[in-house]
Amino acid sequence: MDQAAADRAREAINRVGQVISIRRMTKTTPQTAVSRADIKAAVRNYTPEELVNGVTAGMRLITVSKLDLAAAGFPNPPIKGDRIYLGDALAIPTTIDTVDPDHREYQGCYEIRTTGN
Repeated sequence: MDQAAADRAREAINRVGQVISIRRMTKTTPQTAVSRADIKAAVRNYTPEELVNGVTAGMRLITVSKLDLAAAGFPNPPIKGDRIYLGDALAIPTTIDTVDPDHREYQGCYEIRTTGN
């Protein structure tokens, strides 16, 4: 990770991103959050042209800053099964399918693919 690039990516996400709540849940029922971070993230839906190789309608691509996660005390990296709630008023629950720690590693970010409402 390049610190200057990570700082720029973090600033960009905080400038144009939306608030999400990422939560690590217990494995037992009823599930409760054992860790939570409310941070900004860049969130986008996949385009119809991108709906290939396991990507389906309703999936989202979420980019989060490792620096923001660490500052909020969330355990890095996020893992499959963690939940991300989009928005603040009427939070939309999604579940992490994959986390790509390498694609934006230079910028200090994770690319996360989620499914859900």
